[in-house]
Amino acid sequence: MNSKRIVILSALACAGLAFPMAGTAAAADGELTMTVTPEGASAATVLTLTCNPDGGDHPNADAACAEIEAAQGDFEALPGEPAVLCTFIYEPVTVTATGTWRGQEVSYEQTFPNTCELIRETGSVFVPELP
Repeated sequence: MNSKRIVILSALACAGLAFPMAGTAAAADGELTMTVTPEGASAATVLTLTCNPDGGDHPNADAACAEIEAAQGDFEALPGEPAVLCTFIYEPVTVTATGTWRGQEVSYEQTFPNTCELIRETGSVFVPELP
């Protein structure tokens, strides 16, 4: 085999390896849409969140992703803020989370008695700016 043919074959082999890798980006760990709807509100607050890399329009994506990671994607097991003390004022708020977490479908909906209880149970996942 002559050297020109070896160079061409080597280049083609390298190109065959490089192009598939260039076109495949790693998928994010989570791509979620979350809503927060106080009872009687005419509109919900809608947040998007991506994790690894952390982003979306969630203003505290890093903390929210860390909390979801700590719960291994189980919204029922979010660490929350257990030290927060809440009143018994009843102003229900309903939250939802839909999308994917590490390739698994997420469909979560829960109504909390008030925003304080929401924060106590879910941390900054649904309320990115804690009062």
